[in-house]
Amino acid sequence: MLSISLGPLVISISQLIIFLGLGIFWGLTYLLTRQHPLQKAILDTVFKAIVVGFLVSRLAFVFTMWDAYQGNWWQLFNISDGGFIGYYGWLSGIVVLAFYARGKKAVMKNYAIAGFVGFCSMIIPNFALSIYQTGVQLPQSVVHNIQGQQVNLQNFKGKPVVINFWASWCPPCRKEMPVLQAAQKNNPNITVAFVNQGEDLHTVKAFLNEQQLDLNHVFFDQSSNVSRESGAAGLPTTLFYNSQGELVTSHMGELSHASLGYYIQAISDNK
Repeated sequence: MLSISLGPLVISISQLIIFLGLGIFWGLTYLLTRQHPLQKAILDTVFKAIVVGFLVSRLAFVFTMWDAYQGNWWQLFNISDGGFIGYYGWLSGIVVLAFYARGKKAVMKNYAIAGFVGFCSMIIPNFALSIYQTGVQLPQSVVHNIQGQQVNLQNFKGKPVVINFWASWCPPCRKEMPVLQAAQKNNPNITVAFVNQGEDLHTVKAFLNEQQLDLNHVFFDQSSNVSRESGAAGLPTTLFYNSQGELVTSHMGELSHASLGYYIQAISDNK
């Protein structure tokens, strides 16, 4: 399972784990400092650390993928593309906490306790998620191409594969289609498969013509068997496989040129 539905909200498991860890850290800090006269300042520092960590992890990604933002400057602020390098954020957050707690051993101790518990609350489910993803292969459920022929996605093994689950009624799906089209054109060594969810041939063809999209490997998954097998609960969801057909990473939400390039680099290096 790569994502879960919480009523109308769909969230990736990795995002949920981060929110869980941060929530536990804040909550435990609150409990440990409830008798402290400076509790408000302590909790304000936690908020500052989270904000700084968020900004630094985003900036680290932007600098890493700087070339991809040339000519697309507005994408710098499009955080929905998932472009973050987490360890820079965690490190900067720790620095903020340490700076404001300097000389205050009791506060530092509380941060350390809350941080350890929060870390454990994330590392255990992350480890379980990594075990789940390790060795997960390309879906075995059959899809159909535009000609109505059955296609087994396992046949694309041999080079990296990107599978994008989409629908024409999904706004972020529509926005990221030109990005995926460009990636397909510029990366002939990678297979980009567009697996439509629940729509018929006429609807998909009308959408592609309207948007003037020229895509290869457009498939239909009308019963959503492939998305269920892959654990993708929301749209758009994009899965990235190495040349052995093993899942390397996944992304839920709109992709930018930068975030897609980052993921493509990951599966190209992971051979």
